[in-house]
Amino acid sequence: MKKFYKKLTALGMAALMCVPTAACGGKKESNTSANATKDYVYVPEYKTVSETSDISNVVINNNMIYYSVWDYDDATQVSSAAIKTMELGGTEGKTLPIEIGENDNVYNICTDNDGNLIIVMGTYNTSEDIDEYLQTYSLKKYDKDGTELFTMDLSGMMSEDNAYIQYACVDGDGNIYLSNGENKIWLLDAQGNQVGSIDVTNYLQSMGVTKEGKVVVATYGTENIVLQDVDFASKSLGATYDNVPNPYGNLTILKGIDKGCLINSGNSLFNYDFDTQKSEEILNWIDSDIDSDNIVAVSVLDDGRIFALTRNNTEENSSTEMIYLTKTASSEVTQKTIITYGTVYMSSRVRSEIINFNKTNEKYRIQPKEYGSDDYEAGMAQMNSDIVSGNSPDIIDLSSGSTNLYIEKGVLEDLYPYFDNDTELKKEDYVENVLKAYERDGKLYAILPSFSLSTIIGKTADVGDKQGWTLDDMIALVNSKPEGTEVFQYATKDSILTILCMYGMDQFVDWQTGKCSFDSDTFMKLLEFANTFKSEFNYDENEPSEVSKIRDGSLLLSLTDIGDVQTYQIYETMFGEPINCVGYPTQEGTGTAISIGGILLGISSKSSNKEGAWEFVKRFLTSDYQNSSDVYSFPILKTALDAKFQEAMTPEYYVDENGNQTEATKTSWGFGDVNLEVYAATQEQVDAVKSLIDSADSAYEYNEEMFSIITEEAAAFFAGQKDAKAVADVIQSRVQIYVNENK
Repeated sequence: MKKFYKKLTALGMAALMCVPTAACGGKKESNTSANATKDYVYVPEYKTVSETSDISNVVINNNMIYYSVWDYDDATQVSSAAIKTMELGGTEGKTLPIEIGENDNVYNICTDNDGNLIIVMGTYNTSEDIDEYLQTYSLKKYDKDGTELFTMDLSGMMSEDNAYIQYACVDGDGNIYLSNGENKIWLLDAQGNQVGSIDVTNYLQSMGVTKEGKVVVATYGTENIVLQDVDFASKSLGATYDNVPNPYGNLTILKGIDKGCLINSGNSLFNYDFDTQKSEEILNWIDSDIDSDNIVAVSVLDDGRIFALTRNNTEENSSTEMIYLTKTASSEVTQKTIITYGTVYMSSRVRSEIINFNKTNEKYRIQPKEYGSDDYEAGMAQMNSDIVSGNSPDIIDLSSGSTNLYIEKGVLEDLYPYFDNDTELKKEDYVENVLKAYERDGKLYAILPSFSLSTIIGKTADVGDKQGWTLDDMIALVNSKPEGTEVFQYATKDSILTILCMYGMDQFVDWQTGKCSFDSDTFMKLLEFANTFKSEFNYDENEPSEVSKIRDGSLLLSLTDIGDVQTYQIYETMFGEPINCVGYPTQEGTGTAISIGGILLGISSKSSNKEGAWEFVKRFLTSDYQNSSDVYSFPILKTALDAKFQEAMTPEYYVDENGNQTEATKTSWGFGDVNLEVYAATQEQVDAVKSLIDSADSAYEYNEEMFSIITEEAAAFFAGQKDAKAVADVIQSRVQIYVNENK
């Protein structure tokens, strides 16, 4: 395809990868259920696909898999596409004789009961200016061998405001349903003739076909997602069905195993019964050692097995697998010792590590419990209750806060003995002050695999060249500037109070002694300072950019997180003169806080499987993980951190249009009317970041309960209803009671 096509990759391929897909190769592994109380588990059989191109639009009909492939050659800037087929269980695809032009995109593939392929094709017609293009759609029908049966131009039925096809389905009678997913469903007969359309008022989450051959859509009801029949005869949406499982905000409708439909959403595959309007989880992807983030397609086979196609793309390698899942009695698979992992929300990185651990560890198996999948606040409360009541998961993701509370409650295990007894890890190999941030009395209660640094940056001319300052120092700087000078961009009374408390909470709450100091002069001064800011910020799209305001002195400081050298370089470039990461105002220390780069892990002191829990936790400390692309911020392993620094200082080059080798930018940031670019870092810049890491002497923690008390009571002061002392006294009383109750 032509060179301009690369510009369409984000648009075209995003659309392509939203639709089901496939692949092949193989071995069968015995697997164990993550929940021993289940009567059955779906055991996976993997077949690695030799196909290296991106695969999408997978459909299965009469034991044959059909799919499209797409590839792009960076050197020639030319793309290619094809439609292929292979037998179920096969390992090699065969290209069908279906012509795909240089400007064509395959958007959807469906099959009818006769095994014919119905394909939606998009074609880009370009002008001489490659930035301008027009896309048209056509509907093509082929038999199973790729012989064309008809082509229909869809342009006549589409207008400019709905000229897009997101979903395509074929019902049991061969009728064709197309939708843009926004406001229209088009109805066509088996010969591709339009017979009507349906106006849709809400976005469609999905469109699919039931076991009985009925087309249904998932759309928004008055409160939740509902399913609705698409009535071809009446050309309207029909009956509505409630209680649709949708824990993660997206879903896919699939043909049911015995009747109705299956719904794939997040980590689970549900059976949905239209008669009872109830759903039941039949498969948890993690239980079957499959990462739901990597799933490209899911389908039900005629023999009742579940088929899934996964694509795992990393910087290190890419792989595609076809997976055949067979329903198997739990008693027939090898059982392992279950290690529970508790979190509010599970990141894709953790999910991937759980799956890899479960596949390879012969003794233990991780069973995750995601508390906040339905309701964040309720999930947080339940997780906290479980941890402090002795019903704690073996491994706890502490990234949502309350680490100090759990330490004082004695519910976290000291991890240093596990370091000492581990033959592969040495605590001396890790950044000392990051470990110390979660120490108490020489005991380590949490592990932070990667981290960033939360700090305040200002011009050295304003804040000096030393790290660390007090609230008095900040107030003095503000008072020295002309009236109207912004301290922080977009700051409000509430945000300043929350941020400065968040990173200075150690001066107001001492969890070890249980003493609170919100009735101190320092906190009352903080209230007074926060009250000098606006109650709310009104965004003005015409105002100068942050960069412009910093450079002309109308904006003093920036609040930021630094998780790599490039971010530090950007701020140097932004300020345009020497800068200092002076930190948040505190009574002691530098005010630069260690922030969680993804997860913060602890082990329950009540766990009966502590050794197994450590086996999983230590995965995040290994050289393989620490040096992987999964670590986006600073790794805690010293050698991996040094490698990051070396990478930041290594120039990258490209050959320009004149054939000259030219240094490439490492990154660029846009700030309104200003675009900032940085190149390979200097040794001085890396040394500045190293110094900042070494200086960080506290850990960020957000305690939901305490901050709710602070913001709730401070509102009366900000509204002029109470003075600072009265508000500080109430906060002191309430937080002190909370701390006393939780020690």
